[in-house]
Amino acid sequence: MKDNVGKEAVAARHAVVLCTDRNMLIPALFVADAVRAHAKPATPFDIVIVTDDAAATEADRQWMAAKGIRHEIIDFEPLRDITISLGRLTTATLVKLLLPEIFSQRYERILYLDTDLTIHADVTPLFSLDLGGHAIAAQRRGVVFTTAKEQAIGEAHFAELGMSRPYRYCNTGVICIDVAAWNSAGLTARTLDYVRRNSKLCLLPDEDSLNAVLDGQFASLSPVWNMLPRRGGIMAAYAFIEPAIVHYAGIDKPWKRFGREKPLFPDPQAYRLYQAFLANSPWPHWLRTQWKMSDLKAAISSAIRTARRRLKGKYTGPSDAEMKDFIERFARYCAEAEFADVAQGLVLREGSRLRPNRDRPRQGG
Repeated sequence: MKDNVGKEAVAARHAVVLCTDRNMLIPALFVADAVRAHAKPATPFDIVIVTDDAAATEADRQWMAAKGIRHEIIDFEPLRDITISLGRLTTATLVKLLLPEIFSQRYERILYLDTDLTIHADVTPLFSLDLGGHAIAAQRRGVVFTTAKEQAIGEAHFAELGMSRPYRYCNTGVICIDVAAWNSAGLTARTLDYVRRNSKLCLLPDEDSLNAVLDGQFASLSPVWNMLPRRGGIMAAYAFIEPAIVHYAGIDKPWKRFGREKPLFPDPQAYRLYQAFLANSPWPHWLRTQWKMSDLKAAISSAIRTARRRLKGKYTGPSDAEMKDFIERFARYCAEAEFADVAQGLVLREGSRLRPNRDRPRQGG
């Protein structure tokens, strides 16, 4: 492991950490820059980008140094024996499972972030969250399913992972980690052992293995810190959430203007954030390389096929009634569920609406 930042820079006890290879380095830098832009200047924390040794060019490293972003290089090779069946994922997705061991002597609290996020508020209040003895805090998924069919599929998967009812499955795109508690529980070794023995079960190798090992033992964050993007029927859910973080899980990524899995007329907010970030960067043309005219054609074709299926009564997606029911259940979830961040005042609950508490005094780092 090689640290590209001088030892004199090591001061903070907390860090926001992203892990990436060369392909996703620009999104990682986009997220890191947005985290710093939204944080209060006096908040002491590090931002760290973890990569293998082939990910960053000299221009990339100079940009990170100028922005005060630490660059940590580790060897991904010990993880390459783990089978990753989902084509859009790489070995880099597993590196998050190593972080508490890598940084055990440096940081007490790590806020791990995926690279497919957009940041809309200060995330550093999560450093002060009381995890109640748990190793992590994360946003619970598999609570409010869109349809009964999706619920049956999801719960069958949880059962296959060996989880117990009532299922408490979390998304690992945003994880607040208590480093000492994680290491005390031996979670790095246990999760890697699980995914090596159960690679066919772990479509999402980092997420499925961590959930299988934890079996619901985590502090629950509200959707404020890990919200689905504005698309389709999910748009109505934004009546109940003012997000600090939006997570573009799946293949509908914020840096792609068009694609088979994107709406033909997607919400342009995230794409415009990328345009603004890249305009005065060393990579001004990167965004245009992320989609082709064939992606636009695929989006048009997909929209036409969906319209035809609807007209013929063969559409298999959620019906209008199912989406209405989903939004009602989501509103109740926001109004009634127990969230650690709400209980501790990091997020305000106003009826069914949740929003970041921007007036809460900040604890020291």
